[in-house]
Amino acid sequence: MIASWMTYALAVSALVTIATMAVDRVLGARGLPRRFAWAGAMAASMVWPIVHVLNRAVPSARPAELLPFTVTIPGPTTIATRVDLSVLIDRLLLIAWITVTILLLVRMVRAMAVLRRSRDAWARAEIDGTVVRVASNVGPALVGLRHMDVVVPEWIWTLDASLRAIVLRHEQEHAQARDPYFLFGGAMGVALMPWNLPLWVQWRRLRLAVELDCDARVLRVHPSPERYGRLMVAMAQRRSLAPVQFAPMLIETTTQLERRIIAMRSTTRRLARLTIVGGSLVAVSALVFACSLQSDDPTSPRPAPAKANAKAGPTYFEFQVSKQVSPAPGNVAPRYPNLLRNQGLEGEVLAQFVVDRDGRADMNTFKVLKSTHELFTAAVRASLPAMQFIPAEVNGHLVKQLVQMPFQFNLSHTNEVAAVSMQAAASMAPRRDTITVRRLAAVRATISEGEGPSHVSANANLRDYQVENAAKPAPGNRAPRYPDALRKARVEGDVLVQFVVDSSGGVELSTFKVLRSADPAFTQAVRDALATYRFTPAEVGGMHVKQLVTMPFTFDLSKQ
Repeated sequence: MIASWMTYALAVSALVTIATMAVDRVLGARGLPRRFAWAGAMAASMVWPIVHVLNRAVPSARPAELLPFTVTIPGPTTIATRVDLSVLIDRLLLIAWITVTILLLVRMVRAMAVLRRSRDAWARAEIDGTVVRVASNVGPALVGLRHMDVVVPEWIWTLDASLRAIVLRHEQEHAQARDPYFLFGGAMGVALMPWNLPLWVQWRRLRLAVELDCDARVLRVHPSPERYGRLMVAMAQRRSLAPVQFAPMLIETTTQLERRIIAMRSTTRRLARLTIVGGSLVAVSALVFACSLQSDDPTSPRPAPAKANAKAGPTYFEFQVSKQVSPAPGNVAPRYPNLLRNQGLEGEVLAQFVVDRDGRADMNTFKVLKSTHELFTAAVRASLPAMQFIPAEVNGHLVKQLVQMPFQFNLSHTNEVAAVSMQAAASMAPRRDTITVRRLAAVRATISEGEGPSHVSANANLRDYQVENAAKPAPGNRAPRYPDALRKARVEGDVLVQFVVDSSGGVELSTFKVLRSADPAFTQAVRDALATYRFTPAEVGGMHVKQLVTMPFTFDLSKQ
């Protein structure tokens, strides 16, 4: 969100300003240049928030974990159109930002054009061996970027030679230090981020720092603070009626002039030490605090926590986290029930539970969505507390996540050894407005001992682990229609259904089964949509076969 990011940028800029003010005191106590600190502060205030967002936007690369047996086909997310106040605010802020920036840039270009015409009209002259431009009542100042000229007012001739030498030395020091580049860069900064009020403060302090540094250099050549201060006061009384933009000048506003004169006074060694220590502590503290701040990504909506027990903290879905839950290595699969193994029975359990921030399953949230036998369910329930997971993350913070995890109980006919496989399919909720097939792994299973793909019946409803190419939605399928009553009531939810995709790619609605649904109206909308869906059928040995698939649908009111 733009508004959230702008608030973050304001907070960072304010802390950087506080830190730089402290650094300014330290540099002043040590007699070091200050303009570099304020130029760096302006650069940091602009670049820091941008880098922060770019760093969050780039996903962290991590190897994909292949987990066997289960293929889940996420369904489309149905999004209802509505007016989102936060999006409207973001758009208005962005429009205002662009408008003000354009106006300030136009003003800068116009001022530079006026200055160029005025400089060409000013006559050249030589004062005490220095070539200058003489204006009626502009200056003393240094104008230009590529070609810097000293401009002085006509009344400069009324000063005695020693005072004229100080004036000319001041402007020459500005030229040697390339101070106009600092001032022009600062002006560009505030034009590009005009809403950043701390940036304007930094720009003002940069102008002052440029003059303070120049004063210090001039006083090394003409070491008379009293005479130099009186000269600035006298010239302030004859202040230019047309100050030159982006040009360092000997005369400044009354407040700036007072600070420059005060800065000429020498401080005691003890006071200087206290200033250095105190300023350093304040600067470090402000920068550390700025580093701890976080912001929302302006290019994507803010994730809303799932409704959960407020005392235990929010629980997130898959699409709301930046890093999903994943099983930790070394987990032991549930024990195959002896009774079912002896009877040669296979099956599966689809369980739903919350993985806490410590990587453990919260058994109070354990829920069975599908199970072929109660003994399989008991085996999963008994083994789950001992399993360890890598918790989900949001913006670098560990959070709780709702996950769905299938457990497959399979018998190997070749060696008569029972095997149990498990896979974490976090929340089954697809990302917004997408239809994707996440085939975490495909394991070709032997249907029966000695049988190959050619012996598979085209009428058999195969499981995902029994096919070579799983069924997947064909392009062009439309998301279910959002029920009007639920949209008006602002009700959101999801539906998890199971059905058979036949060998021609159609849905056998007679096999339609609801595993979970937030509302019957959502269920009916999904059923109506599936009647028009087309799939790429599953394949075994190059032959199209039927496949039993599980497909979630999410109904979300959030604005794209």
